[in-house]
Amino acid sequence: MKAGLRREMIFCNSIFWGRLSAFVAFALSASGLVIQAAYAEENSFADKLTGQWGGWRTTLFNQGLDLEINDQNEFWGVPVGGSEPTQTYIGVTTAELSFNLKKLTGLTLGTFSISGVDIRGRPFSNKPLYVFNQVSGIEADDNLRLYEVSYDQKFYHDRLDVRVGKLDLSRDFMGSETAQNFLNASFSWPMLPDNNLYDQGPASPLATPAIRVKYQPSTRWSVLAAVGDDNPIGAGFINEGDPWNQNQDPSGTRFHFGTGALMFLEAQYRRDDVAYPGTFKVGGFGDTGRFPDQASLEMRHKGNWALYGIADQMLAKFSDTQNLTVFVRATGTGLADRNQIVYAVDAGIVLNAPFRRANDSVGLGFGVGAPSGVLARSERRSHEIPQGNEYHLELTYQWQACRWLLIQPDIQGVLSPSGGVVDDDGHRVHDEAIFGMHSSVSF
Repeated sequence: MKAGLRREMIFCNSIFWGRLSAFVAFALSASGLVIQAAYAEENSFADKLTGQWGGWRTTLFNQGLDLEINDQNEFWGVPVGGSEPTQTYIGVTTAELSFNLKKLTGLTLGTFSISGVDIRGRPFSNKPLYVFNQVSGIEADDNLRLYEVSYDQKFYHDRLDVRVGKLDLSRDFMGSETAQNFLNASFSWPMLPDNNLYDQGPASPLATPAIRVKYQPSTRWSVLAAVGDDNPIGAGFINEGDPWNQNQDPSGTRFHFGTGALMFLEAQYRRDDVAYPGTFKVGGFGDTGRFPDQASLEMRHKGNWALYGIADQMLAKFSDTQNLTVFVRATGTGLADRNQIVYAVDAGIVLNAPFRRANDSVGLGFGVGAPSGVLARSERRSHEIPQGNEYHLELTYQWQACRWLLIQPDIQGVLSPSGGVVDDDGHRVHDEAIFGMHSSVSF
């Protein structure tokens, strides 16, 4: 058993019990916990804080029942920039209960899942930061809400996968595996759909009635398609008092139909059998709803669309666990009259297993979002400061303290927030330095 794993086991046990001093932890590390570590490796739930539940968890799982609980907490400080210095806490607990109907009934059925989120804290990206997208992917309005309700069925030797229900489509579309190392929301759900679609689109913590189909004609190729309602909340596109519209349906129990249809199509190509594996995706979305004009909010335009491309590529491999990966994602639309963001680009580089720590990573990311020229011309005519590009940077380190605990210090910078807007008092919003600490516990 590796000494690094023994030390992580000791560290996590000290957190769980809250009774071990640094001296005791060091002494235990020196003496070793070979038996306990070996048991943890054999334990299929060793990556969960609550473990096996005395054996009940494995029994329930084998019978077709599974409960996943994850708790994330973040502390953020903005000493420089924005409309004023700020400090804030945000957090979210996600619980998902899954029923494997094949195990439960013996019939050739799929999996039914239901999940909910408890969102805590005070959002701060709209005010006082005034940025295009959230600083954190878990930042949302403070609510206890239903998240997803879905049924997933596979056909043709698992080559065809159909999922239907109230779905978070960001789990299947527009995603980059490498980008998931970063905390800024633009790296998970891109800035373009976040600003251009109703309610920021069907992305966490929102889900929309939809059906998603995934077909894998070969081990390298996948094709995904989805259609759903384009308005998860069912409210109007613009709400000055509730910019994210989430408080219009705080429980998440509304199943809205009627604003328009949102359709996604994506093709994926994976190279896993080469020295430097990579994944490449191209896709787009279309929306049949109506969208306000960027120059005159009284005008509405029918329909919307955008295209995107994503590349995840390993550049170098230094050992079995240590490697260097990069990602690039570009999104764009030709409809500047109805979209606030006309193109956005994100990119990043991640070193996996730095300092010989197999489950850690360090990453540097960059992104830019360009606003509509129609909006900028309208602002000039109104003698306002026209919006330009916004740039964001992020330096982050993921420390896998133990199998169930991730700690992530994070530094971000935002240049020209929202392209150079003014705050409610008419003062220009300054460039921002943002410092954060993220933790994630899997129960």
